[in-house]
Amino acid sequence: MSSFYTFGGLTVKTDAPFHADGLYHLSFYKAEPTENPDVIFTVHTNCENIPEPEGTFIAEVNKRYWYKTQNGYAFFDKIEALTDKILNLMVADETFSHIELYLCPTELLQIKNDERPYHLTQEILRYVFLFHEGTIIHASSLAYDGKGLLFSAPSGTGKSTHTNLWTKFVPGTEIVNDDMPIVRLENGIPYLYGAPWSGKNSIHKNIRVPLNAVVFIERNTTSSLSPMDSMEGVWKLIEAIRKPVVPALAEKNLDIIGKIIEALPVYRLQCDISPEAVKASMQALE
Repeated sequence: MSSFYTFGGLTVKTDAPFHADGLYHLSFYKAEPTENPDVIFTVHTNCENIPEPEGTFIAEVNKRYWYKTQNGYAFFDKIEALTDKILNLMVADETFSHIELYLCPTELLQIKNDERPYHLTQEILRYVFLFHEGTIIHASSLAYDGKGLLFSAPSGTGKSTHTNLWTKFVPGTEIVNDDMPIVRLENGIPYLYGAPWSGKNSIHKNIRVPLNAVVFIERNTTSSLSPMDSMEGVWKLIEAIRKPVVPALAEKNLDIIGKIIEALPVYRLQCDISPEAVKASMQALE
């Protein structure tokens, strides 16, 4: 039986067998059935002897092998130290609007709770959004007074700590997504969306607000907000977005990053973990 979800404004039809925890987080993004979903995502489980896709080999990253096929793209995961069989195979059309995922039996991986459909859905959506002026960014994000803010930094810098300060000191603040929010350009305007994939803290809400600014956090003993050069902002945002290994998809990714930075103010926030840090970053809403 198929289910329908809305992610970043796109309706996804899927028959994926999500595990219980995944179903709970996905439940906040349930959508009404439609005859014309943006994405159709079919999942085949317990597939024995999954074949390699036919096409041109592109690249291998972390035991994932990408191919350009006659009708689109494909990748498969294979760990020779574990088995000589393919573990997962994804096949998509040219625009990632029709996707099929083939999964080997859980016994082969010695797992009981199969989380692959849930996590691979998030990974594949990264490519889907490239065809809809969108992307998934490693950041913590919030909404306040109908406006969105995105805080990005390397892991461990204090993104979640800072957005939690907002919820403590600024009533009415909502965390949109604490780890991997969606940003989509709609008629040239960037919008911030929540998504169920939100890191170890699992903090997210099904919210859509105009994105007001991108803020890159740096630790300091005092707090201040300063404008960032747009070119530096592009490079910082490149670091916060997983880079496609397929050249055509990488080009789309760079184009979207450039459009986001062009449409928004970009700031550097040097901060500690005090109320002054919140006061400094609030200036990004003005």
